[in-house]
Amino acid sequence: MQSDLNALKQTGGTGPAPKPFTPPELARDFSRPAVPPPPPPSPSMPKITPSDFAAPKPPSSISPSGPVAQMPVIEEEKSGADWKKMIIWGLALALIVGAGIAGYVFVYPMLFPQIPPPPPPAITTPPVVETPVETPIAETPAEPRMHASLLAVSDAISPVSLPSLDLTTLKLALLQEGQKTAPAGSLTEITLSDANGQVAASAALPLLLPELTTEGVANLLDEDFTTAIFHDANGAWPVYIFKLSVNSSIVEGQAASVSLETSSNLGNLFLDNPGTANPGGFKTGQVSGIATRYLSFSKTGASLNIAWAKDRLLISTSYNGLKKSLANLAQ
Repeated sequence: MQSDLNALKQTGGTGPAPKPFTPPELARDFSRPAVPPPPPPSPSMPKITPSDFAAPKPPSSISPSGPVAQMPVIEEEKSGADWKKMIIWGLALALIVGAGIAGYVFVYPMLFPQIPPPPPPAITTPPVVETPVETPIAETPAEPRMHASLLAVSDAISPVSLPSLDLTTLKLALLQEGQKTAPAGSLTEITLSDANGQVAASAALPLLLPELTTEGVANLLDEDFTTAIFHDANGAWPVYIFKLSVNSSIVEGQAASVSLETSSNLGNLFLDNPGTANPGGFKTGQVSGIATRYLSFSKTGASLNIAWAKDRLLISTSYNGLKKSLANLAQ
């Protein structure tokens, strides 16, 4: 067909004019459906109040027109529906609150258990101990120490009571006794006492010679000792007489007396300063057949003499005082 058109155009002819074509199925006349008229307006529903039920209306008041008679709507139904909703919401709220309380009471403690606080510290009340009332026992006063002189005879006896026992008080008491007037060549015994009676050797001798100890003297010598002052033209010279303890031996006593020679406090045995000691130190001597150790000083008549007569230790600050004491010594 296309080739026929092309040949027609080449010979100068024109193509046929196109015509509309309608299929025979569509050429038939279809009738349009008629639109139904709108339905008549329905009469408005009258509202019925509770008062309408008290006085019923006559049948003529109800219009019979219309295809279907509709029942009136009562306002009480709407009010009843609201109450139902309120009851449902109230039950739902109560259920939610109850679930929350149950969860707090039962579930929350399981998830977050409460740690119990530590127990309070136990307060222990100490038992009341009744202190027995002790009846004070009256202390029996110690018997005053008695004195038994180690001299068989002396020219005089002078008791001295010391207010306190120290080096100054002791030396002052002896100095005052030495300043008393007495014939030359006389020997006066001085009885030293304090509040406890006769002054003990272990208390007095360590005051004069601090190198000695109270315990050492008590173990070596008896506590009772004799003090005397010898008078001559050169002055007054103390003499100290001790007795060896029954618990010690003469060997121990002699060894202890030798140790006194090195003391730097020998001047305390004198009433006043004896002067300078002999540089040669102690020497060995003899008095009335008894061996002695002596040390001379620069002051006239001053010399320190140490002698053992059996179990008696004599320390004299004068040679003549030692001779007098040995002669008057008790047997």
